[in-house]
Order: sequence, then C-alpha cells, then structure tokens
Amino acid sequence: MKKHRKISHPARILAMGTLAVYATASKSQTVAPQSGQNNATGASNPSTLASSSARRFNIAAGTLEGALNDFRAQSAVEVNVKLPMDKLQGIQTPAVSGLYTPSVAMRRLLENTGLSFKFAGPDKLDIVLRNDESVDVSSLDILPLSTFTQPLLDTAQTVNVVPQFIIQEQAANTLRETLRNIPGISLAAGEGGAQGDNLNIRGFSARNDMFLDGIRDFGSYYRDSFDYESVSVIQGPASVEFGRGSTGGVINQESKAPMSKTSIRGGLQLGTNLNRRVNLDVNKPLDEYIAGAAFRMNLVGQQSQVAGRNNVEMKRFGVATALSFGMNSNTRWNLNYLHEAEDSLPDYGLPYFYAKVAPVDRHNFYGFVDDNWLRTSPDIISGRVDHDFSPNVSLRSSLRWGNYPRDVRITEPQIGATATLAGVGAVQPNGNYASYNANCGTATCFLATAPITSIGVTRNQIQARSTEDILWEQTALTAHLRFFGIENDSSFLLEGGRERSAPVRPRYTVATTPATAPSPGDLFVPLTITAPSITHVASQSYGFNFIDTLKITRWVQLSGGIRFDYFNTHSDAFTPTTSTTTTPIYTGTRVILDHLDKMPTYRAAIAVKPRPNGTVYFDYGTSFNPSAESLSLSANNATLPPETNETYEVGSKWDVMNGKLNLSGAWFRTEKMNAKETSPLDSTITLVSGTQLVQGVQFGAIGHLPRHFDVILGYAYLAGRLESSALNASPFASLNLGFYNNWQTRLKTDPNAVVDPRYNTAPFYINPANFPLANVGKNTGNLWVTHDLGWRFVGGFGTNYIGARRASSSSLIGIYNTAATPVTSAPLAFKTLPGYWNFDAMMRRPLTDNLNLQVNVFNLTNGFYIAQPHPNHLIPGEGINAQIGLNLHF
Repeated sequence: MKKHRKISHPARILAMGTLAVYATASKSQTVAPQSGQNNATGASNPSTLASSSARRFNIAAGTLEGALNDFRAQSAVEVNVKLPMDKLQGIQTPAVSGLYTPSVAMRRLLENTGLSFKFAGPDKLDIVLRNDESVDVSSLDILPLSTFTQPLLDTAQTVNVVPQFIIQEQAANTLRETLRNIPGISLAAGEGGAQGDNLNIRGFSARNDMFLDGIRDFGSYYRDSFDYESVSVIQGPASVEFGRGSTGGVINQESKAPMSKTSIRGGLQLGTNLNRRVNLDVNKPLDEYIAGAAFRMNLVGQQSQVAGRNNVEMKRFGVATALSFGMNSNTRWNLNYLHEAEDSLPDYGLPYFYAKVAPVDRHNFYGFVDDNWLRTSPDIISGRVDHDFSPNVSLRSSLRWGNYPRDVRITEPQIGATATLAGVGAVQPNGNYASYNANCGTATCFLATAPITSIGVTRNQIQARSTEDILWEQTALTAHLRFFGIENDSSFLLEGGRERSAPVRPRYTVATTPATAPSPGDLFVPLTITAPSITHVASQSYGFNFIDTLKITRWVQLSGGIRFDYFNTHSDAFTPTTSTTTTPIYTGTRVILDHLDKMPTYRAAIAVKPRPNGTVYFDYGTSFNPSAESLSLSANNATLPPETNETYEVGSKWDVMNGKLNLSGAWFRTEKMNAKETSPLDSTITLVSGTQLVQGVQFGAIGHLPRHFDVILGYAYLAGRLESSALNASPFASLNLGFYNNWQTRLKTDPNAVVDPRYNTAPFYINPANFPLANVGKNTGNLWVTHDLGWRFVGGFGTNYIGARRASSSSLIGIYNTAATPVTSAPLAFKTLPGYWNFDAMMRRPLTDNLNLQVNVFNLTNGFYIAQPHPNHLIPGEGINAQIGLNLHF
C-alpha cells in the first residue's frame, strides 16, 4: 500500500521566509507617501504602472474636476477629458475609498454621471460620453474579500466570477443554476441528513465550502440568487484563506450592497412550468437624513412546478435588507439581514435498476403528495465595519449570526435497498450464493429475469427536524506598504466562533409502490415506527492567518501564506434500537464523543507579468478536512485524523481588448491523503487508508463587449482516480472457482477492475486502484453568448456539457441466478451515468426606456438527463420550458 505522504515543505519555507522578510523590514519601516506627495526615493516610474494594478484610493465626494485631480495623483494614470470642460461643471462624484484597480476606481467615480471611460494605453485613459454598449468587465477584477489583496489578474489561482449581468440574462434563479457557468463543477443530490445545495469542485465535495460575503454559510437549504451581486468560485485548496475544507475550492456569494444613487428594479416572470416569480430591488440614499447613508432592499417570491416531473412543486420567499453608514468617510458601517423561506414538495427522482436509471416514465413520482415536504427558513444577520487608518492600512471586522431551521420528509425511491435485484446486487463479502439469496428477503430481492413491471419500489423515508446555527467573528487587517524599496501587500486575519447542529431523525418503513405505476396519492401509513435519533453537536473553532505578496519588480511577485486552525467538536447522540408498528419505544444507546483538530496550512506562489495585462503563475497550496467537518461526529470517525490535501497549479491570465475580455487557463494536480473509506468487510467501520488524485486542465473566458456581445466560456478536463484504497489488501468478494474462471478474462481486460494475479483460486481480490472518483465527469464545459440582432433585439444561446460519471467509486454490482451458477451475460459493473448536453436560448427587447421584455427557453431539445446523481437515487434535469419576463428599472 502506498505510504501516506506528509504535506511537503516548499510552501512552509516560502511562507516562513515571507514572514522573516516582513519582520526584518518592519524594523526600518518606511511608509509609502500619501496621496499627492512626491516620492523622492524608490518611486515607481508612472510609465511602468499597469492599469490592472490595485491601488489604495482615498478620494472625497465633491466635484468631478477635483476628483479627477485626486485620481491622477493617487493612480499615476494620465486622464484626458474628450469633451468640452464646461460639460464637467456641476457634476458631482461619490467618494471612493479603498483598494481598487484604476479602472474600478474610475468606474465608481463616474457612476450616474452620464460619462464613461476607456483606456488608451496601460497608464492612460480617456473620459467620454457614455455609450451603454461599451462596458468593460473591470468590476470583476477585485474580489470583495480582505484576504485577497491583489487584483484577480495578479492572483496566482483560478478564480471564476459569474457577474450579475450573466445571472440576469440567463434568468438563473438559484445558486445551482448560476454555477452552470463554471467548468469543473458537478451537481449532486442531497445526502439523507443534509438537504440543499450539494456539489463537487474539481472532483471533491464542496458541500461545506459555501460562503456568504466571506463567512461560512453552512446551512442545509437551497439558495436563491435574488440578492447576488456576483458569485465567485475560488478553485483549488483555500484553507489558508477560508479554514477547514476547500479541497477542490470554495464558493463565495457576494450580496448586493447599498449604492450612492437612487434606483428601482423589478421583474415579473411567468413560465410554462406554472412558474410565477416576482422580484424587487430598491436602493435609496439617505443623505437628507444622515450623510453618507444608504438603504437597499431586495424581495423575491416564487412558486413553480418542474417540467418533466409530476407533482413536484417549489414555493419560496426571500427578503434581504442592507443599511450602510459613512459611505463617504474613512469608517464605514454595514448591517445586512437575509431571510429565505421555502415550503416545497421535494423530489428525489427515480430509482436505480441494476446499475442504471430504472426504465420507467421520466414523470414518475414515488413520494407522497400529502405527506412529503421540505421546509427551511434561514435567518442571517451580519454587521461589518471598515476603517481606513490611512490610504495604505485598513481594518475590517465582521460579526455574523445565522440560524438555519429545517423540517423535511422526503421519499427516496429504491429498488432492492438491501441487495439490488436477486440477482442484481452488490457483491457480498462472504461470496456465498445460497446465503446471499436467502438473506435478500422477498421485499427487497427479485429474480434477475424479472420485468420492471413486476417490481415494487421501496419508499425509503428520509425525515429530519433540525436547527443549525452559527455565531462568528472575523477581523482582518490589510496593509500596502513599502519596505526597502519593495511593495508589500499583506493581510492578517483572525476569526472564530461557535457552530451547532441538533438533528432529530424519526424512522419509518412504508409499503412499496409499483415501479412503472406509482401511486403518489397514497396515505402515509407506517408499517414500522422507530423512535427518533437525537443528536446535539457543537463546535468551537478559531483560526488566524498571515498572507503576504512581495512585488520584487514590476514583473515578478512572490506570495506566501500560513494559517493555523483549532477545531474542537463535542457530540451527544442517542440512537434507538427498537422499532414497533404502533408507538415508538425509546430504548437505545447514548454516545458522547469529543474530537480536537489542530492543523496548519500553507500556500506559496510566484507570479510573472510579461506584460502589464498578463500574468503567468505557479501556485502550491494545502488544505485539510477534519472528521467533524460537516458537524457530524460518530464512533466511526471520532478517532480519525484529518484528510490532508495539496495542490499544484500552473496557469496564466490575460486582460485583452482594453479590459473588456478576460482569458485564463491552468493545469492543476490535487491529491487527497488519508481519504476516508468504508470498510468492505464491515460497513460500521471507517478507514483512512485511501489516496485520491484529480489532475487536469481548465480554460475560461468572460467578456462584456460592444453591440451587447456578452460571453462566458469554460472547459475543464478532470482525470480523477483512486490511487490507493482500503480495499487493496482486503477480500472484496470470495466466490467459487467457477465464477472466477468465468470472469477472469473480462476482469483483466477491464482497466478499472484488476484481479490480483497472486490468487489463481478462490477467493480472488479486486483492486480498485485507478477506479474513477464518483461524480467526476472527465469533460465539462459551458458556453453563454449574447449579441445584438438588430431592431433592438438581443439574442442569447448557451450550452452545458457534463461527461459520463459514476455514482460510486467502489460499489460493484453483479448479476446472479438464484442457483450457484452465475449469470454470464453481464459483467460486474458500477452505477454509471451517461454524459449529456443541455441547450438554452434567450431573446430580449426594450419596450420603453425603463421596461424590457425577456424570453428564456431552457432544455431546447427536451433531453432526458440526470442532473443530480446519488448512490441511491437519481434526480432528472428539468424538461423543456419557457419563461417570459418583464423587467423594470428606474
């Protein structure tokens, strides 16, 4: 078996070296000159400054002419006004204070002035009358996170941003729909204990790696996009910036913030799937009451069915409010509140039949229309204060309280929950055919030759009542200073708090329903009732990091980071052992567990800028996944060490067409050590002897070009496999010699299933090394493009591709007769899903200056595909449907 490798040392060396440089330089610290001052020593030549380099701006609100003078002094960018100077008289600009690229700072200065700008060179821009068709994507070049001190162009890591204009064009109403614009992401169905958004990034689960404005958003709910300014996906390990998890990356949702101008936006959306959606976005400055204050409110209400599925219904309501103070000062206060309420009839889709989706009508619904539900109502309150000590040093402190209640009862359709089809089931560890068939039981086993019309579907009931909550504080200090003539951008972050989960899970068994003709109107009548399991989990954690970027020359940057996390979890769980057909009996076991993880993580990178608008980089990073990562601790994992991960990435990023088009590409390699696996001999035992690897390439482009030419394009190739496994040295199946001889040739020719050559007689071993990872399509891609069609029409077209995937990395399915002789017409197989394409289209046209009509058509070909796989059930994608929307803006 492959030895577990410790996290390598290069990152530690560079990170500690950066700390040493910082400490040494601080002894003779020289603060960079303030705005408007001459820098007689070590000043950069203005002609070498790139328009994409981040600068600290501190421009007060006032006249545009004065603001432009301050902008020239603080950015070293030449500004030419391409219109008569009298046109500038009387124009007022808002304050601009913070870290921005010159393009972002200028865009904010010209907000609501009727003016626009364009770069005539790296350090020269022209002010012109606004042309609404000529907009750049410079607003995507800065992440609103304090731990990222550089523009995205100079950040040595793959970062994908889906901006608001793409979300609007696609009528993407949820986080899941928004993430279709990011390659390398695979959606998955919710696990039994945690509903809501579930997905993989670069082949690894990101279920617990979702953030809202930089703080973990771990609740189990389906996220609506009504309050999104943008969605960012930081790919690759990011524990240095975000803490535990983030093997494949993290998702950050950026909320809409108050602005300095009055605006009203709203929309009405009606669809062929009986969709009704209303949204409202109101922003109001409060300067007449409090100088520098503004208020913003977003509302949404939606009710919809699902095209191609019977009975499923979604009902959702959301409100988000934000209040800002001191927008024109060095100290800015923000208070945000988010509430999303959902009351839906949920869908766990279709069952497996053998190793594929059951051959039944795609509309079949196996739940109970009157006794299944999904109710969630998260409340999230956040407060934040930003203070600029100087143009170069700032502090941000955030406090978050989140409460995530949920109440669910969902039916999971299964065929052969114990052993799939009597002969169609998981290979049993004892390999005894007679015992295998005798242990199946008539309720969950069927003859291999049985037609689907004669088979019943088990209605597995998943029920939970739970409340998760978080109380979290995060403080970050950022500094942009100069030591010994070297620009030094650093960030120090300290965060910590409490996370709790208290799920109560009743258990029932109910009668089966026919596979081809389910009866969703059945009354919910339990055959057996088990007292609920009751669990209380609480975690206390804190982490602190230091990240630094040294701009050695104008074309070379070195970055290093180190973080330490303390994660302490206490679990108190009661598990019942007795079931009845009437009143549940509260007998069982109580288990109290504690687990503590103390873990450092590292990051190191070098970025080379051959031109001001381009970057080539190398990045190395580590991360870790503790046993209680998802606030779930059991005897299976309470004593296990964390999984550890490391990634290498080489890539390049370019801004072209004066910043209107961003291009990126990268090669990466991510390896997970100590991967947790379930023992093949005892499902109650979890082992940490696996090693998983995903490597591949990724390309992306995003642009907002003239003539309404918007484009977002991405492609990812992911080669994911098990490098080593707990199964390598364990008997996976002990079968008779006749079976072995029958299958020896096929197993040897299957590149994903290798018979150990040491065993020429039974038992034989199957080595899962090189098995593909679950829910990882080798090829994923996305395209969305819009363009002016004439007569004021704008058309859009998009497509998504997900390659073939496995639902499990190690669960083999075999076909047997009821006799000891195996069926020889089908090989051992995995639950596998074919790849699929999905096509969408859009058309919009303004009806007046303030009103436009937009039509979106989804799944143009009405293709049937599995959008969210799970080892036990399959959720199809929505069929063809059209949405007609009216959008109002003032």
